[in-house]
Amino acid sequence: MKAGYEQVPLSSRSHFPTLDGLVAQIDPRTSWIGYLIAAGTLLSIGLALSEPSASAGLGLPARLVFWLIHVSSALFLFEVAQIYLGRIALFERLPPLLLVMTVGMVGAFLFAVFNLLLLDRIAFLGGDHEPISILGLIEELRDSGAISVLFWVLLNSPRLIIIAQQQGAEHADEPPPLDGPVAPPVTASEPSDGRGPLLELLSRLPRRIGTDIVAISAELHYLRVYTSAGEALILMSFGRAVKALGVVPGQLIHRSHWVALPHMVALESGGNRVSCRLNTGLVLPVSRTYRASLRAALAARDEQLVLKSAQRMSIVPNSIR
Repeated sequence: MKAGYEQVPLSSRSHFPTLDGLVAQIDPRTSWIGYLIAAGTLLSIGLALSEPSASAGLGLPARLVFWLIHVSSALFLFEVAQIYLGRIALFERLPPLLLVMTVGMVGAFLFAVFNLLLLDRIAFLGGDHEPISILGLIEELRDSGAISVLFWVLLNSPRLIIIAQQQGAEHADEPPPLDGPVAPPVTASEPSDGRGPLLELLSRLPRRIGTDIVAISAELHYLRVYTSAGEALILMSFGRAVKALGVVPGQLIHRSHWVALPHMVALESGGNRVSCRLNTGLVLPVSRTYRASLRAALAARDEQLVLKSAQRMSIVPNSIR
């Protein structure tokens, strides 16, 4: 019997798969990390050239270093706040824009504290500094808090627009309301079999792509969900989504990718790179950490398929009699 998946050589792939993977991870058009790096670099250059009062008196190279440190540390703290708040059920249920704004306020507070404790006292600035105090923190928040929140919301706006467009298309496809009284929706209690988190994940997907999940990919605090009918971007942590999919036959293949085993059709290898091809045509990389466990999971899946096929073949003659 033919196996459920096959290995295919990647003869047409680049001879530099590691470089290809790195470029894909920092491409601002597709990667959230690359997008943050590009946006932070451009903002730092713009601030260095405009010479705000915070870096007044420094030469251009020192101003550039000053703003690169400030902007990169701010983005890091905002991202940390986004990831950890996104893991809290209370915050994760907020609408995407409201969640991003909430994270902006928390991130602005963290950056103000970090700036007051460390960045304002870095060696190349020199001079005397005011003692750390609550008043100093309030002044720091007053000077940079609103701008920081606005910048974080603007950074997230392209993906927030995508999510809003998905929701808008979903509402546009809804049938018009019927005349007369409508029965209220039936509400069910949290399932006791562990499917509650999965239902929460599925409820965030547009109906146009269905619920037959093929794979999910992390874009830091965003999550791209692939189904047999399409794909969608939602605001949800990758770890929480993987946990929700624990009741579905699937496998982590990378720190940023999870696939459903029933949809996997081929393992492709070329050089030091291994990828898996799904029945929708999607190809995702398989990291070294997960290759052995993926092959074991696929072997177990194929064994189950063989056993089920053998059982069906043994039942058919009896039913004919």
